[in-house]
Amino acid sequence: MATAPAKVEREFVDGFLRDAAALAGYRREVEESGLIEHLERATTYFWDTVAGETARGGRYNTGRVTGREGYDEGMYLYSIVRALRPSVAVETGVCNGVSTAFLLLALKENGSGRLYSIDYPEIAGADYGPDEFWEGKGGAVIPKGKKPGWMIPEELRESWELILGRSQERLPPLLERLGEIDLFMHDSEHSYECMSFEFGAAYDALRVDGVLIADDITQNTAMSDFATAHDRTPIPIGVKMAFFVK
Repeated sequence: MATAPAKVEREFVDGFLRDAAALAGYRREVEESGLIEHLERATTYFWDTVAGETARGGRYNTGRVTGREGYDEGMYLYSIVRALRPSVAVETGVCNGVSTAFLLLALKENGSGRLYSIDYPEIAGADYGPDEFWEGKGGAVIPKGKKPGWMIPEELRESWELILGRSQERLPPLLERLGEIDLFMHDSEHSYECMSFEFGAAYDALRVDGVLIADDITQNTAMSDFATAHDRTPIPIGVKMAFFVK
């Protein structure tokens, strides 16, 4: 019986990449880039710096799946960008910047393209009101004194623009400014309302054959409902991340 990672890989190749050799090549690129080692060092700093309870009663965390599975998600994100070769990519939700770093590494390897990211961060230890974040938010935070995306290597930042604020307010004017986009990734507020809003706004701006990605799809049915309404079938690339092609 195929393991879960093997099943994900098979569905990714069959449903999108169409080339197992290309996936193996992308995996080697990631492994040889030094990014994972860089992120491991940054993660160690995170855990050495951040400790305690969140206002919601849970532990702080980096906002990423830990261990091999988390980096496998990053590798699939990298592979999507390498294969799609987007000129304009948009992301909501950055936090410490793990996923963002994989997207930017792929853009650098492509030699073209720009990523625009929107983030409304929670800072570890800061005092927030009870309604500052959505109901059900976990403990994803950035350390005090750091900015969203602080884990991203400096050499990858040239193709990146960070916009601070809530996606409900920042995404529409950004999309209006950019016009057509090639890739969109949701990883911000994981409420049904926000996810549905982002998917609708991004899908309208997304070119035909562009890619829509969503993290934390197990939080609610927003991704599956949106995909069904548009006759798309999401392709999983992790325990809680999936994408589809417009």
